[in-house]
Amino acid sequence: MKIYLGENLKNLRRERAITQETLADFLGVSFQAVSKWERGESCPDIEMLPAIASFFDTTTDDLLGVDKLERESKIQYYINNYNVLYGTDTPKALQLMKKAVYEFPGDFRLLIRYFETLITAKGGLQEGSAILHEAQSVYDRINSYCTDDSIRIWAQRLMATYCKSMSLVKDSGLGIDDMEKILHKMPDMYNSGDFAATYLYPPGEKHREACRNAIDELMYLLCCVVINYCSDFGNDSAERKIEAIKTLVTVLDSVYTDGNYRKSRVHIIYGYGQLGSLYFIIGNTEEALKNLRTCAELSKKYDSLPQTVTSSSLLFNGKEFTKKERGKTYCERMKDKILNDYSLSEAFKKSKEFREILEIMK
Repeated sequence: MKIYLGENLKNLRRERAITQETLADFLGVSFQAVSKWERGESCPDIEMLPAIASFFDTTTDDLLGVDKLERESKIQYYINNYNVLYGTDTPKALQLMKKAVYEFPGDFRLLIRYFETLITAKGGLQEGSAILHEAQSVYDRINSYCTDDSIRIWAQRLMATYCKSMSLVKDSGLGIDDMEKILHKMPDMYNSGDFAATYLYPPGEKHREACRNAIDELMYLLCCVVINYCSDFGNDSAERKIEAIKTLVTVLDSVYTDGNYRKSRVHIIYGYGQLGSLYFIIGNTEEALKNLRTCAELSKKYDSLPQTVTSSSLLFNGKEFTKKERGKTYCERMKDKILNDYSLSEAFKKSKEFREILEIMK
């Protein structure tokens, strides 16, 4: 891919009658550095490109002179590969996105994914402090220069999550107070575009579609909240969490009458897995096995679904749902979770009934 930074920079500067010294002063570099950029002897730091583009009131793409069709094709290549790698081989995804950001430093779709892999692959309690400066720098770039609200809010959510992780690291410089400051800047659910669309569109097909999309999203968020609530074994009783998940299943069955839970399908799978673990905690092994078996069967069913599934329930009749592939199958994911994350005894996991459940997920 050809990049014409030096030539374009020189042309932009001359068109606006700006001296190398003026540009250098704005960027905080020497005019010799600007001269070398224009001659193609060196390049500015990646982080400086948005500032240069802003100075000339142009885009980083135009500044670099990248062919737009070729650029978009390559960006989609990176995003598609990120979708496959993230969550299954996050370190490899990080290397991919590092390369992508180096090649397309001004594309925030890539930068936000680099940010996500950066704090996920290296953002654990062991290495979190080592990447703190870079994480903060990338976050600040997105907040300062990105005009796409969805990406900026995505970055805020990721940074808030990172602050929560770093609050557990002594003298990390980030804590719950930093997380809360970010949360206060983010919009609440009432101000979401999904909800606004349900009353802004006039009666007609677009309005009906907006309402169905909002219901689908609300069910998905409801699942997320209930699963997050029940994942915290430090609050409330196991019995109350069991009732919360059972109520969630009842609600979803009432909305998705054909059993096609759409986006919420994977959370139903997790929900039955958690039910199995919670029932084991209170000593009801029969219900524990029953719910773990349902989890395994739903995982198997999900993996066997075609890429696109059409709904037949009243609310979503004829509406298609496309599965998202993330490397591992759900049988692999849930088998690993059941064996390593849930509060199940070794004796229970050696039982014949439990081994039969694992066989379902082969």
